[in-house]
Formats: sequence, structure tokens, C-alpha cells
Amino acid sequence: MKSLRCFHFIFLTVLAVAQTSHQPKPQDATTAMIQALNDYDVVMLGEWHGDRQEHEWLRKLVSTPEFADRVDDVVLEFGNSLYQKSVDRYIGGEDVPLEQVQKAWRNTVGAIGAPSPVYALLYQAVRETNQKRRGKHQIRILCGDPYIDWEKVKDREDVGPYLGNRDQWYAQVVKMRLSPRSTMRC
Repeated sequence: MKSLRCFHFIFLTVLAVAQTSHQPKPQDATTAMIQALNDYDVVMLGEWHGDRQEHEWLRKLVSTPEFADRVDDVVLEFGNSLYQKSVDRYIGGEDVPLEQVQKAWRNTVGAIGAPSPVYALLYQAVRETNQKRRGKHQIRILCGDPYIDWEKVKDREDVGPYLGNRDQWYAQVVKMRLSPRSTMRC
């Protein structure tokens, strides 16, 4: 069975730091991430919401050949699962109107206020990386936020089931992708 490499980009928390018997030494973030991808099947990274410097590095990271060679999926918290098919087509290089695909990062359950433009730029960076790698391994973005359809939301109670299950939804997206019986494509 092929070993899967997933890069999960979440925003709620910065996840645990590995405990080591030696003092950690500063190193280049890209080099450290590539090493983590060599050592682990799943790598998770938290985010300072809308931080431009961090997103510039992420765009650089996804375009790095060593990253693109190793990563099958990037699971994004700021991606409404309702729009997964549009995201797949966009990331795959198809001619998808931006108005259609941007709903994925604009219509999330947990969004407060207008989304930062840095999110659109990350989707675009993955698309551009895939276009440069035609005929090679492609990265897929998986939308990790529940599939809420805001056009059907009438009141606060309609949002509750989605908001209350965000963590479980995200975990299920990750579990489905890692399952050997999964039918989700890379």
C-alpha cells in the first residue's frame, strides 16, 4: 500500500511540539517541514489568521518540488466541503470561474467577517504548482470545513449543527483520506 503524506493546515490551534531529549535548534522552516514530511505521514500546522508573512512562506512551500513530490493532500480548515468538486476542478487546472471556487473559502462555518485575501492566494499557489507539474504527482486541497449551504440558513439554530461539529468534520476528512479503503482520489 502506498504511504500517504498529508499536510493539514488548521487554524484553531497550533498542535503539539515533539518532545526531544536535546535542545531544539533553529532551522529553515521549509527544510524543517520537508524533514517532517519525510518522518511522518501526517503533518499539521496552525496559523495566525490572515498573517501575510506566514502565507507568503506557505505559497513558497507548496511550490517547492520536495514538498510537491511528497504531499498528496492539503486539508484546509478554510474550505467549505460543499464546494469540494469546484475546488478539485480549479486545483486541477480546469477553467473554473473564480466566483464559483472562492465560495469554498468565503462561505465557511467559522468565518467571522470577510476572509483575508491570503486564503485565495494559497489555493492559487497550489493550482499553479499543479500546472507546472503536468504529468507528475499533483497536490489536492481537501476542504475541511462542514458543507453548510448559507442560502438555506434562516436563523441561528440552522447553523448550530454545523458549528458544533466542525472539529469532528475536519477529523473525518482526515480519517477518510488516510483510510486504506478510501475512494477519495489523490
